[in-house]
Amino acid sequence: MVKGLRPNTYNRIIDASLKLFNEEGERSISTNHIASYLGISPGNLYYHFRNKDEIIMQLFKRYSEELLRYLQQAKPPQDTEAIKNYMLGVYDVMWNYRFLFSDLNAMLSRSADLLGEHNNFTRVQVSPMLQNLLQQLTDIGFILTDEVARKEMAVNIWLITKYWCDYDSTLYESKLTETSKFRGTHQTLTLLRPYVAPAYREEFNRMMADLSKQV
Repeated sequence: MVKGLRPNTYNRIIDASLKLFNEEGERSISTNHIASYLGISPGNLYYHFRNKDEIIMQLFKRYSEELLRYLQQAKPPQDTEAIKNYMLGVYDVMWNYRFLFSDLNAMLSRSADLLGEHNNFTRVQVSPMLQNLLQQLTDIGFILTDEVARKEMAVNIWLITKYWCDYDSTLYESKLTETSKFRGTHQTLTLLRPYVAPAYREEFNRMMADLSKQV
């Protein structure tokens, strides 16, 4: 009987943890807090997860699956507005799991499993997809790049998105708000500016100016 109910309780724990981690910060929430929020005993929670890091691992897997699904399904951008919306979509996914990016290094340092999952996700999944996106933008003539530039830009895009929540919350000395997504999108797209083809520069600069007004 208990085994039959496991998936529901299992997912309730993950969903509640995500909500609490996002709202209060991962460091402020213990497994006892999660159990109390759900109205279950700590022993019931430990039946499904041995510790908090196991919950975080499952949330990272859920995040990575959602981001990959978005990147695979999103239509390749063909103009400046589409590029802006494409990047906003990335930040939308990350916003839903923002606790992961507010103190990521601390979580990685205490969990070898999470570190391995993160590094594999970055190298095997994200990096090639970002380079492919930049290749597509090059192919349509929106940006002028070579292979070296695309590889370097892909790394820099990932670095900004990965650490943006931590940077933004520190800069504004407050809890993150959804405005952070627009600031992050603007900052990420500045990496494209030196490579934008002359025919698109005016349009790109206008889009960036409009985006900056939303922050």
